Amino acid sequence: MTLPPVARAILREPLTQFLLIGLVLFAVASVARDLRRPVVRIDEAELHQLVAYWEAQAQRPPTATELQAMLRERIDEELLAREAVRLGLDREDLIIRRRLAQKMAFASEDLEPVPEPSEADLRAWYATHAVDHVAPATATFRHVFFSSDAEGAEVRARAALSLPRPAEAGQPFVLPLSYVGAAVRDIERDYGPAFSRQVETAPEGRWIGPVKSAYGWHILRVERRVPAAAMPFESVRSDLADAWKADRRTQANQAFIRKLRARYRVEVAGMAKPPAT
Repeated sequence: MTLPPVARAILREPLTQFLLIGLVLFAVASVARDLRRPVVRIDEAELHQLVAYWEAQAQRPPTATELQAMLRERIDEELLAREAVRLGLDREDLIIRRRLAQKMAFASEDLEPVPEPSEADLRAWYATHAVDHVAPATATFRHVFFSSDAEGAEVRARAALSLPRPAEAGQPFVLPLSYVGAAVRDIERDYGPAFSRQVETAPEGRWIGPVKSAYGWHILRVERRVPAAAMPFESVRSDLADAWKADRRTQANQAFIRKLRARYRVEVAGMAKPPAT
């Protein structure tokens, strides 16, 4: 296409050429600036996660309008978070620092996953941690309750020992009046140490008392006791595996922290030497 003489004359003017070059440079700079802008990307997995969370809360899929609102909220959250990091607002926040430390600790576990223990590992752990796998002492017994709210409760409890059927002499009670295979530690929790000591030491098959508890007075008859004993290996195999892996995970975390400490120089205000590691 041939330009009119007037247009050609205008284009030959230095001012016109300067303006055209300026426009081109401005367009190139705008494109370059746009290319340098940080990208906030919501990938398919995160989009599915947002939709799944909505469906779990609302019990239905989101509408197109609701999905747009969710995306706007998610994008705004990301923009605000990135700007806060850019401005350094995360550097002096104790809660954020702790949260980041927790995430780093979890990430370190993923970097070095703990293997499954072998049979030899489990048996060695069982041998060295036998005290952690002991079935508690248990007792089977009956007791009769006499409320301390009533006058002469201790005297009535003592008198009941001489009756042909002592179990018929007591009062209703909020807790059970008979126990089968109850853990002695649970009895101590519910009735107190004085009562549980009598359960542990009273002769079997005979009524004894009166015994004091926080509720009042009791007489009791122990039918059978089973002492504490180590639990068989096979019955605690899964617990052993969990304990073994937890211990290895702790060791791995400690080793990771030692490596981090070696990479940094620690200084504490007012202390010539930082805490020992």
